[in-house]
Formats: sequence, structure tokens, C-alpha cells
Amino acid sequence: MARIARTLYEAMANNLNLDTKQSYLSESTGFIRVQRYPPISKGSQGWEVGDHKDSFMLTILNQNQLSGIQVLKDDEWFSVKPVSDELVVSLGHMMQAMSGDEYVSAKNRVKVNRQEDRIISICYSVFPEHESLIQSSNYKPFTYNDYCAQSQRYMETMGFKVGLQRFKIIGN
Repeated sequence: MARIARTLYEAMANNLNLDTKQSYLSESTGFIRVQRYPPISKGSQGWEVGDHKDSFMLTILNQNQLSGIQVLKDDEWFSVKPVSDELVVSLGHMMQAMSGDEYVSAKNRVKVNRQEDRIISICYSVFPEHESLIQSSNYKPFTYNDYCAQSQRYMETMGFKVGLQRFKIIGN
């Protein structure tokens, strides 16, 4: 998964004319997460992970054959239908910032309402080096540590994560 992530990152960096000698990806920042959404009991509302945008660079997702992941496009939610032997790639805030909004992080959610089967997804997410300086024409320079710290402050004081907008240069 790390090789796939690096290949995807390098392709995007080349497309954006970024210096590919400085990679923002690190093997130490990648992690694999297995999500298991159990079957629900009859009459239950089901499981849900509310709509959000992720903070990472990118995630590579392998779903089982049951759909649950949804993506927002043009104010409408679309289910990401699993296709055998295919992976789903999702971009996060760090890639959006690095690209100066050329690539946009996807708003997504999980909705599970199955009584008979469980949904399992396996995802590999990768973040930038914690002290790598992320710069673009649309955002004030910041590190991933800066981003995490401000997100934590907003969660503690306001109860929600402001995310990337905190670093946006006004007027862009």
C-alpha cells in the first residue's frame, strides 16, 4: 500500500509541477485501519460516520462487496459501489493545501443499514511528515503538527474541527 500511495503522490506532484525530490510522505506516517460495521438489529437506525473531510494526504480503501461509503458531489450523496479487485482513493486536506486547491478533499460519510451482512473496509492512510512545511499560493505555510494542534484547540473550545479553512489566505 505504501508503494501505491507513493506512486499516486508522485504522479500528482508531477502534475502540479511540485519538487518531487522533497516527498511529504513518510513510511512512518502511514497506517492501516480495518473498519467493521456489524449487522444491525431490525428496527435499528444503523451505523453512521457523519459527513466529514479527512486531514491526511490520501487514503487507499478496499471495501468488501457491500456498499456503505458515500461521497458528496454537486450537493448529492453518491454511494461508492465496491468493484472486485479495485481500490478507492480519497484525497484529504493536506493534498488539497499542497495543490493550492487543484485537488480538493472529498466530503464523505458511511451509512450502514443492513440487517443480514456486515461491512468491512480496509484503508491505508498516509500523512505528511509532522514537521514538513506545507506551502501553496492559497494557504499560509503550516506543518501537519500546526494543523493537528489548531484542530485540537477548536475541538476543545468549540466542539468541532475547523480544518483547512483556518490556514486559507483571505481573498483566495
